[in-house]
Amino acid sequence: DPPRDEVHKAIEDCRKAGIKVVVITGDNKSTAEAICQEISLFSGREEFRGKSFTGKEFMSLPTRQQRDILSRPGGLVFSRAEPKHKQDIVRMLKDAGEIVAMTGDGVNDAPALKLADIGIAMGITGTE
Repeated sequence: DPPRDEVHKAIEDCRKAGIKVVVITGDNKSTAEAICQEISLFSGREEFRGKSFTGKEFMSLPTRQQRDILSRPGGLVFSRAEPKHKQDIVRMLKDAGEIVAMTGDGVNDAPALKLADIGIAMGITGTE
């Protein structure tokens, strides 16, 4: 789905407020990266290296490296993420002391939404 018009302002508002935006999607890697550029999570000149991972790539890294990646400033994108990957990433962020808010629009998001400090089910605007 194309990004909604209000996404650009929301990303900018998050930056100004010191909120780190992390995209976790089931989309393929190139689609996820293109959308993240389109919504200005990453600038057009910014490299994705160290900021974009498939769920399997990220989960195969040593725990210490995962923590380091999650603690870096700036946006991150996780693609081809399965429900377990979403839960694990939310859990790691919470274990690092982060307050985690997550939106989701499908049944596959429900476990991670429940695990997040703030879980926002999209309802009618998402997949019923």
